[in-house]
This record gives sequence, C-alpha cells and structure tokens, in this order.
Amino acid sequence: MNGKLAEIVADIFFLDETEVTMDLTPEDVGLWDSLNHLILITAVENAFNIKLTMSEIQSVDNIGKLNELVSRHTG
Repeated sequence: MNGKLAEIVADIFFLDETEVTMDLTPEDVGLWDSLNHLILITAVENAFNIKLTMSEIQSVDNIGKLNELVSRHTG
C-alpha cells in the first residue's frame, strides 16, 4: 500500500497507520460516512494531484480499491 495514502486515511479517520489495511471498509470505521468519504477523496486527489471520476469515487468500498485507483492515475 502507498504509505502516503495510509497516512491520509489515518489522519482523516483518526486511526493509527498500522490500522490502515487494504481491506479496511466503511463498516470497519465509525467515522467513514458519506461526508468523510468525500473528504477522503478530496484529500487523496490533492495529495496525488489526480482527479477521480464520479464512478470511481462511488466504487471505493475499501482502501484497496482506493489504492488501486491512485496507482492507476499516478502510473
């Protein structure tokens, strides 16, 4: 997993970076609601200088998927 991504996720959801795994889902994180989902996406887009499509944003159902999207957009 991208270390920068893990740091962003940990910061937004008030987790330790060791708790951020590829299979982490909204069901695992009490703070992962629709608003924080958009905050997460915005932070990731800004940090990696990428722009996700609405379809991609809606497809993020775990951190592994988000990591995959970041990898795809950053080459």
